[in-house]
Formats: sequence, structure tokens, C-alpha cells
Amino acid sequence: MPNKIDTVIFDLDGTLVDSQPAALGATIEALSRYDVWVTAEDLREVFGGGARRLLGHFLERDFGKGPADEMLEEVVKLRSSLQLDLTGEVVLLAGVKDLLSSLKERGFKLAVATMSSRVVVNSVLEHHGVQAYFDATFSVDDVSRIKPDPEILTKTIERLGRQVDCAIYVGDSSHDLEAAVDLGMAFVLVDSGLYVRGEAREKLCTAAQQNGFPIVGIDDVSKIANIVRE
Repeated sequence: MPNKIDTVIFDLDGTLVDSQPAALGATIEALSRYDVWVTAEDLREVFGGGARRLLGHFLERDFGKGPADEMLEEVVKLRSSLQLDLTGEVVLLAGVKDLLSSLKERGFKLAVATMSSRVVVNSVLEHHGVQAYFDATFSVDDVSRIKPDPEILTKTIERLGRQVDCAIYVGDSSHDLEAAVDLGMAFVLVDSGLYVRGEAREKLCTAAQQNGFPIVGIDDVSKIANIVRE
């Protein structure tokens, strides 16, 4: 890394937490109430970019664009409510709290930049007692363009008063990687395998390697502390 890193920005789902039971369960339930039937694997194939994009995809599949657009906000609100009820099922990945504590003690600015809704982000961080570690949190509600557009990273950097070339983004998806590349920001891939699986996972790891980005496994997030020190 050419510049000294002083800022670490994290994605949330699949990076800091395993939110599958809540995120997938709430999505399946919300869609089923509108007679839209999907499986967890269906969702994983198009996951990323926030609830509106995900729900809109399946509503449009079954009802067409016009009716889907009319229903979307109502279904988004239902999914958010269902997901909040399942916050207790969201698991903080092993080593995350120690990692955040170590980075904070060493003076790093920390932030979350995720396509989850603000109410869900706050609920998850509060539930696990890690909200105080972060100097800023940005959600899908704070941007007009979803990842892989880097708007959310740009806004996070601006809020923190830091520079892109002194920051690193930590994420688990191709959207995360592409956003970092587009902005010229360093990146660490958390190869958690929670949301990205099979061939898509292999392609993601290959893309990270081709760009020279470090890769850490789901049980090795603590290694990020050493990566940002290099």
C-alpha cells in the first residue's frame, strides 16, 4: 500500500456480521405475502445493492415493471420491519470486536458503508455493542446511487475529513470491490462465503487477486489489523 492507511471503512453484511437468517428470512417472508415465491439461493444470485434493488427484481419478475414500482415501497417497509424483529439472529463474526478495538486504540478512523437501511444498521450495531467504535455510518438511505457506484465511499470519506488514498474498504462482494476500484481506494476482501458462493465466489477471489487486494477468510478478520499496518 503506497500511502499510510489512517481510515478503515467496512461493509456490514457478510463482512462484520452474518445476517443471513434475518436478511434472507425477512426477504422471503415479505415477498411471500405478495405471492412472490423465492428461495435463499434465488436471493443470493442477485443479492447486493440494497433491499429496493433486490425486492424490485423479483416483483418485476412476477408482476412487470409498472405494478412492481407501485408496490415496491410498501414491500421494502414490510421487509425492514420483519428484519428488525430478527436482529437477535444476526451474528457478529469471530474476532470483529477485537479488531475494531485494536484499530480504534491505534487511532484509525472507522466507518460503516453498507446498502442496508439505516434503521437495520443501527439496530445490528447496537445489539452487538459495537456502534461506539465507528466515527460514521452510511446506509442505502444516505445515497442516491447504490454500489458498485462509489458514492457511499465518497460521502464517508468526506464526512470523516480524510483522503481516499489513505483509506481502505473492507467488503465481501463484487459490488464492494468494484466501488473501491472505481474510486481508487485500497480494498480487502473478506471471503466469508455467506452471500457470495459457487462460481461467483471464485470470480470474486480472482478479481481481488488480479487487483492485488488481500483476501482474508471468515475466521481470519483479525488479520485486517496487520494488513492496514503494512
